Amino acid sequence: MTDPEPTQLSILLDRAVAHIVDGEDRPEQREMASAVHKAFTEGEHLAVQGPTGVGKSIAYLIPAVIAAQKGHRTVVVTSSKALQDQLASVELPFLANTLDLPFTFAVLKGRSNYLCEAAASEVRVQLGGPRQQSLDLDVGDDTDPADIPVDLGDDANVEALTEILDWAESSPTGDMAELPTSPPWRIWSMLSVGPGECVGAANCAHSAKCFAEAARDRAEDADIVVVNAHLYGAHLQMNRSLLPEHSLLVIDEAHEFEDSMVGSLSVELTAAKVTALASLHRRCVADDEATQKYLKDAANRIESALHANEPERLPDGLTDDLVDAVQAVHAATDRALTTLKVAASRSGASSVKHRVDTAIRSAESLSGDCAALLGDMGAGKVLWVEALKGTELALRLTRIDIAATLRRMAWDDDDPPTVVCCSATLDSHTPRRLGLDAKFISVPSPFDFAENAVLYVPKVHKPTHVDWPDDVVDVIEGLIRSANGRTLALFTSNRMLRATVDECRTRMPEFRILAQGDAPNPVLQAQFLDDEHSSLFATASFWTGVSSPGSTCSVVVIDKIPFPVPTDPIIEARSELAGDAAFMEVSVPAAGMQLAQGVGRLIRTATDRGVVAVCDPRLAEARYRNRILDLLPPMRRARNKDFVERFIGGLDLDAQSD
Repeated sequence: MTDPEPTQLSILLDRAVAHIVDGEDRPEQREMASAVHKAFTEGEHLAVQGPTGVGKSIAYLIPAVIAAQKGHRTVVVTSSKALQDQLASVELPFLANTLDLPFTFAVLKGRSNYLCEAAASEVRVQLGGPRQQSLDLDVGDDTDPADIPVDLGDDANVEALTEILDWAESSPTGDMAELPTSPPWRIWSMLSVGPGECVGAANCAHSAKCFAEAARDRAEDADIVVVNAHLYGAHLQMNRSLLPEHSLLVIDEAHEFEDSMVGSLSVELTAAKVTALASLHRRCVADDEATQKYLKDAANRIESALHANEPERLPDGLTDDLVDAVQAVHAATDRALTTLKVAASRSGASSVKHRVDTAIRSAESLSGDCAALLGDMGAGKVLWVEALKGTELALRLTRIDIAATLRRMAWDDDDPPTVVCCSATLDSHTPRRLGLDAKFISVPSPFDFAENAVLYVPKVHKPTHVDWPDDVVDVIEGLIRSANGRTLALFTSNRMLRATVDECRTRMPEFRILAQGDAPNPVLQAQFLDDEHSSLFATASFWTGVSSPGSTCSVVVIDKIPFPVPTDPIIEARSELAGDAAFMEVSVPAAGMQLAQGVGRLIRTATDRGVVAVCDPRLAEARYRNRILDLLPPMRRARNKDFVERFIGGLDLDAQSD
């Protein structure tokens, strides 16, 4: 790639900063942008640790815009759909309107995020006629598959479906994220297709109006394409056929990418999947009662076999009862696949053909999953029974040797992309775990943490002590009273959250204490931001992605160091590979990165000031403490309660709000 004018990057950064409200020049952002630009120019992989406030998005997007002028497409992989939507609705439109360089961008998500016109057309037909409450029908040999209705459920479902269909009439994208509120999955799934279910544009009568295909077309024409990690994993599984060709790849929030790939490249088998295939099959081959019986029996067998096992890892492979059950599912699925292919050869009407083709794809996917589960375990594979919502269990299989997998599937190609990884909580070992030989740099924070923030580790019992929960309540009460509210309390378990919030509400009825679970998360965050004297108690989903700048969030409390659960199948398998060094090489880095995410909720702007309290004395006393502390911002450290109260008092928070 030819190096552009040496001053171009600096000029574009100047222009962007000048158009940001209260924007300020940040040398750290320039350092990161320069490193990314150099990596893109020279084709060398790069990993960047850029703390909160650096402005990472702008620092990698401007080099991507410059690269677009030379014909290079950049794919940006985000850790979540929320970050994906933020880039598409905020940062990229801002740069498009600000920079004096033309470029195009697009967002691409998995097909299940877009309304499927073929599925919607079937629901519209059912909404226009009598509804059938159950699919357990008495159908004869002469029943036309097109006459078997979709189960729309109760009146509330019908109302929700009608609202979505009305929205789709004017939606330019059909993206679920555009809806005012996210619909329950059982509703959305009636109007979308899951992974592996789409029959493809060539086989669909509705392809001309397909939202997913339109999104893919926009991506093919775009210079910058924003995707999430799950879709990127699917892209690799599909022999890199889902995304447009690209020479540059940015992995944002890269500390989560390894686990995202472990999840994306996994296989899952549940009784519900078999039952869903049975429903699809019945709507396509109404008179094949024998195959229906095989599928229903197989669903019952896998459900019984799963419940005969504890939700835990299966280090020795499938038990005998699970082998028999998976074989039964495999045989029933293959039988259904045979009859569906016969039905496909006879289907005439386009609506019926689409339905049959969708069922074939579902059966092929399920058959492939069974084959993987029955195959050789091999090194680096992890198999376990997992508890899902309610009483449902799943059989899961994945790989933990992601480095080798990514090298084989993505990096060891004849013409691999240049990869830039970035995150606020990245360590120098991350590229190696992703199979990359990358240069690592750590950009300093633009914030004066040593002056503006205190890390407080109170002298309390260890979390294993019976009195520790009461200690946590005492600490939180003191901090809420000192800060007159303005506290975000983060917990490592919902049980601890509920017990603590109940006690705090009893002790401090005069304070407004919000708690996760009392209302939808966006509502809770808005209430927290709107009421400066409120406090918010939350768990996992508020540890990342939540920004509360200003004095509204002047105290962050974290109940304990968030070590991963040692019995988690993936953690257990990684620990076995690490041997005697497992705790230091697996558990400690994972806990440190998660803790850093929670700590990062405090200082969001250059003028923010406050206290982070971690109610776990191990952070100040354990032999591994420095491995974790090195991942946190360089705050002043304190264990003295009086010092912390004086620091909070010196912030003069109530005067600021006046």
